[in-house]
Amino acid sequence: MIRHLSLALCLSTAFLPGGVAASDTSLYAEAAPEDASFIRFAGFDDVQTAQFAGKSFNLSDADDMAYIPVSSAALDGIAPGSFLTVFQQPDGRHAVIPEDSRDAAARVYLFLLNATDDVLELRTADGAAPVIEDVTPLTSGARAVNPVAIALGVFAKGAATPLVTFDVTLKRGQNLSFIAEASGIRLVENHFGPVAD
Repeated sequence: MIRHLSLALCLSTAFLPGGVAASDTSLYAEAAPEDASFIRFAGFDDVQTAQFAGKSFNLSDADDMAYIPVSSAALDGIAPGSFLTVFQQPDGRHAVIPEDSRDAAARVYLFLLNATDDVLELRTADGAAPVIEDVTPLTSGARAVNPVAIALGVFAKGAATPLVTFDVTLKRGQNLSFIAEASGIRLVENHFGPVAD
């Protein structure tokens, strides 16, 4: 099944060396802290708050799957500049998947986050060209690409048929995450919520 997603350029995201987000009021209601890390939550449907790294996050203030900028000083054991996705598993446990930084503003970053039990790959929809390979359970893979229009598919490793395909129009300044969970696979344009209190 091909899902069409034509993404307009809505984020002009630039990251400074070291992974600290540039101050940009179009991205944040206020500037992100200099030691910011970026945390997003997946599978926390109908949950108003979540606990992570010793801090309580108000999920009602952020859009679904938005990165929440937060001072790393407020977190236990999280380095400044980290990008993390916290998954709530079906059994209620949390799984944390770290992501690569994105520091080339002229490129589009594609991320494949794997919260399933299978090894997954991102390829062109026909399976001919690998994009991100060998993403094991509870890890992520990333690749910087040029802005293009292309059909991409998420495959189980070694499979000839994709689990799902997406038609995407990649625009400079946009980063996309393919989020694989037990309930299915979705494509999310990376975006940011308000800075955490």
